[in-house]
Amino acid sequence: MTEAADIEHTLLSMADERQARQLLRFFKTGPGQYGEGDRFIGLRNPQVRLVVKEAWKDTPLSEAATLAMSPLHEVRLCGLLIMVEQYLRAMKKKDRCLRNEIFDTYLSLHPYVNNWDLVDLSAIKIAGYHETDYPDMTLLDEWIKPENHTLWQQRIAMVSTWMLTRAGRPDVCFRRAAHLLSSPHDLLHKAAGWMLREAWKKGYREDLRAFLEENVAGMPSVMLSYACEKMTEDERHLWQQKRKVSASS
Repeated sequence: MTEAADIEHTLLSMADERQARQLLRFFKTGPGQYGEGDRFIGLRNPQVRLVVKEAWKDTPLSEAATLAMSPLHEVRLCGLLIMVEQYLRAMKKKDRCLRNEIFDTYLSLHPYVNNWDLVDLSAIKIAGYHETDYPDMTLLDEWIKPENHTLWQQRIAMVSTWMLTRAGRPDVCFRRAAHLLSSPHDLLHKAAGWMLREAWKKGYREDLRAFLEENVAGMPSVMLSYACEKMTEDERHLWQQKRKVSASS
């Protein structure tokens, strides 16, 4: 099972129409919603991962990219997860050439990485690990900016900071989160808050407090809620009150 068509056939053979209808609602595919027009065949992530497990070693990168361009959500996910596994293998083999090829291919596919699960399950490992090993790379610092960049490009740039924070570079997380304070997109507020919470969990507590002190007045409520989730109840309440006071003054 190495060709995109064969892998897609395997996925389609597992289709569940009832589950597909539920996924259409869950991923907000209605008119004007963030997943407008997306199509599902009704597979859960563990089912897709079973196919990935069988396919990733023998599937050429070009075929994985073909899968990632499918109009079907789960097929796109399968292609992206194959690329993740191939990237991790290239890391173990210290094959920088292949890593660069996978990373460049991944970035070129960004129009198809167009829902939050597709972003989160691929960007953290491909983009995140790549940025960790290439500290001078600035491309995703550009992607976080709204000018000429999509919601999904911005989310890729934000969630990739997970690996940077783990590698001792939380400054990137704080810098990118600041760009999303004025974003109209709830999905970006959640992503930024999630990454800020990870910075707290990794021990950068004073850094997060400093970020909140500077930005809490203009911080979307959901971003603040996510960022403060692991704090004590008293501290969470303190930051929420500071935001309310700032907003009313």
